[in-house]
Amino acid sequence: MRNFRSKFISFMSGRYGIDDLGKFLFWIYVFLIFAVAIVDVFFNSVYISIARILTSLLAIYLIWRIFSRNIYKRRNENVRFKEGFSKISAWFKLQKNKFRDRKTHIYRKCPYCKAILRLKKIKGKHRAACPRCGKSFDVRV
Repeated sequence: MRNFRSKFISFMSGRYGIDDLGKFLFWIYVFLIFAVAIVDVFFNSVYISIARILTSLLAIYLIWRIFSRNIYKRRNENVRFKEGFSKISAWFKLQKNKFRDRKTHIYRKCPYCKAILRLKKIKGKHRAACPRCGKSFDVRV
């Protein structure tokens, strides 16, 4: 077993390996495999064959990324993925926080710098100051 491990380590040296984009693609692949299998039970059409081909192409792309020696390009792909994914996850986190605070706070956007502010839910017209840009604006609750 030790010999296999050392051979595998020497094989993978200089190759990119797995990263966040690779993990995401892997879980998309697993989901697609199960979805195609479930849909195949009920329907048998050309679309299932196309879905299988696309799933296979995704697996080939995933393996190609793992064994790629062009580390610079794979790293840039991962950085772009993380930037896009962080925006999506930040939106979902904001929605979760809005739902959690729905009884005590409101969320408003600063008209100047577009920052999202969490303000106490007090009825009436108030003046709010943005901590990012420092400008004040009127808020009606």
